[in-house]
Formats: sequence, structure tokens, C-alpha cells
Amino acid sequence: MLKILHCVVIFFVAITSVSTSWAESGSKGTPVTATPVIRDTIIITEESMGWIEAKINPEVSAEVSGRIQEIFVDTGQIVKAGSPMVTIDSEQQKLEKKALQSEVDRLEALIVNQKKTLGRHRNLLAKKSISQERFDNAEVKLITLKEQLEGAKSRLADNRRRMAKTSVFAPVGGWIEKRFISEGDFVKEGNPLFLMVTDQFLRIVLPFPENVSASLAIGQQVKLTSPLSKNRIIEAKINQIRPAVNIHSRAIEIIIYLENPGAWRPGGTINGTVIIGQHDNGLLVPARSVVRRPAGEVVYQLENNIARQRQVTTGNRQGNLVEITDGLSGHEKIIVDGAGFLTDNAPVNEKQQ
Repeated sequence: MLKILHCVVIFFVAITSVSTSWAESGSKGTPVTATPVIRDTIIITEESMGWIEAKINPEVSAEVSGRIQEIFVDTGQIVKAGSPMVTIDSEQQKLEKKALQSEVDRLEALIVNQKKTLGRHRNLLAKKSISQERFDNAEVKLITLKEQLEGAKSRLADNRRRMAKTSVFAPVGGWIEKRFISEGDFVKEGNPLFLMVTDQFLRIVLPFPENVSASLAIGQQVKLTSPLSKNRIIEAKINQIRPAVNIHSRAIEIIIYLENPGAWRPGGTINGTVIIGQHDNGLLVPARSVVRRPAGEVVYQLENNIARQRQVTTGNRQGNLVEITDGLSGHEKIIVDGAGFLTDNAPVNEKQQ
């Protein structure tokens, strides 16, 4: 009997201890962390994933007709500006040069002789031994020979220019994207020889939805990142906005021109963040402090260890913070950790972060 009574006493003491512990725990409330509302400038941005294009993408063409004699480069090869690419047979230009040079030499000799003749005619005219008409004819002949000489020299200069064009050099540094010719091919003036790609100067294309077009403007700042150079942010500005909507993607495309910052390559992807505006003295809270309730989005204000529910309207995100456009004055202390477990007027216990 005493043993049973002893057990009952022990059980009662245990129940009392648990009840006391539970009551004490309940009196402390839900453990939470809290932070004051942050006032700061809010940067308004729009983000997009686009692609990289080569700003300079020259097609190297033949500037003279002839047969391909020798090819020095091939598809995929990297070349420097001024490197030899191909030679075209110049035998025809050499024959033309020989004939034109002979014509220049002949006309120069005739001009020397005509000058002497004109000198003699001038002396005879002074003595009235020849007529004025004969002297004038000699003078006109000299002028005609000089004009013919200028024409021959121009044709010779053009021949030299075309002969120089039989050796084709890379107009820019880059790599060979396509080769259109083989040794022995006959090409005409204007026929394509190579397609080159250079990554020295790039064109960045970023597409945006149509409803964003009114917020975009030339000169706006853009922050660019690429998988080809991780953890590096390149700042640039919008240089061009294409006037038409892309018929395939239904997007507005902005264009940015810049010098290659390093390892970027045409065809690669690019992430762009356009800064379209800012709000001064905006209100920010941690994004995890905003929870959704039947009433909408709410935050919990810490007030004398009580959680006061405040319905809010959110705006732009800035990192791990979110803008509050309505519902707070800016002087509140907002619960962060534990906010998802709270209800209005729930007791809480603030922990130090």
C-alpha cells in the first residue's frame, strides 16, 4: 500500500514538473529573429538572356579574275590581320603591264620629240617663216600626246593595283569560318573566297518582352555576365534598339557594342541586366520575412514580444531583399526567421542573430 502511494506521489510530481515546464515554455513564445526595415535606393532592373555576335564578320572576295594558284589558310584556322590567304594567277596582269609600260615609254618619247618640234616652230614663227596655223597644230599635238600619256599612266597604275590584288591578305585578325575555293578554281571579280569571324569587337543581342519596350532607352546602363568568364561583370550601355518586333520570338531586341573583354566568343550566351530606373529612400525587408496568408502577403511586426500581422504590397527584388511599396511606415521591426509559423498577436521570443 505504501509502495503504491509512493508511486502515485512520484507520478504527480512528474506531471506537475512537465506542466510547469510546458507553461514556462509557452510563456516564452515562438523563438524568432527580427530586423529593422531598411531604407535604401532601390534599383529597378529587367533581366534577359541573349547571345553574342561578331560585329565584324567580313566576307573576303576576289578583286580580280583568275585561276586560284595557292591557298595558305583553311577552315577553322586563326589568322592575323595582313596574313597571306591565297594567290591568284597574275600572268594576264603581267602581260598587260608590259604592253602598258611600252605605251607609256612610246608616248614619253613622242612628247620629247614634239617639244623640240614646237621649239623650232616657235623660232620660225618669229621669223614669219611658218604660218600661225601650223604652229597651233604643233602645240595642239603636244597637248594631245600629254593627255594620252596621262591616260596610259592611269591604266598602268590600275594594272599595278590589280596585280597587287592577286595576292589576298586577311583584312582583320580572326578565324576562317568557311572556305569557298580550291586550288585550280577560276574565280571572277567579286566571287567569295573566305568567310571570316573576328571576336575583337562584339555585338550583344538581348531580347525583352513587348511590354517592357516602353521602359527601354538608348544609353541605359547594362550589366553583362557570360559563362565564358564567370564571376566577371562587364558594364556597358544600350547602343541600339531594333525598331521591329522579332516575328519568331515576339521580343524587342536591344543591341550593345563592345570590345571583347577576354574570352567571349560569337555564338555564346550572355546574361544582361538593364537598369531602367530607381526609387530613392525605398523600404526593404528580407524576402523570407514576407509570407502568404489568406489575406495576401504579410509581414509580422515585432512589438513587445507580440507578432503583429501587417498586410503589405511588394515591389522589386534587390538581392535577398524585397521592396515594400505599401503597408509599412519604415520604423517597424520585422520578424524574419520564424515568420512562417506565426499568426496575428502570437507571443514570440526574439533571439539574437
